[in-house]
Amino acid sequence: MTISAKELEKISQLAYLDTDIEHSPKLMEDINAIMNFVDQLSSVNTQDVEPLFHPLALNQRLRTDVVTEGKCLAELEALAPQFEQDLYLVPQVIDQSK
Repeated sequence: MTISAKELEKISQLAYLDTDIEHSPKLMEDINAIMNFVDQLSSVNTQDVEPLFHPLALNQRLRTDVVTEGKCLAELEALAPQFEQDLYLVPQVIDQSK
């Protein structure tokens, strides 16, 4: 499948792309190469192919769940504008009067 200059112009308008005439031939060439590749992929028989999540049977390497940081409440309190009883105090943002 090939794309014409008129079709490229229409696609550019639909996609809100600003294409200049100088780069249009290269863009048409690239789009045609993509369309030809899609045609190649469409011609492959995938009738007996099972859907895959990943082509390789890989397992995620997990690490042990270990606490690596100690209590840092003093540092957090220094960063927070309002901090009382180990809690951040924030202004009310939800009005419940309605």
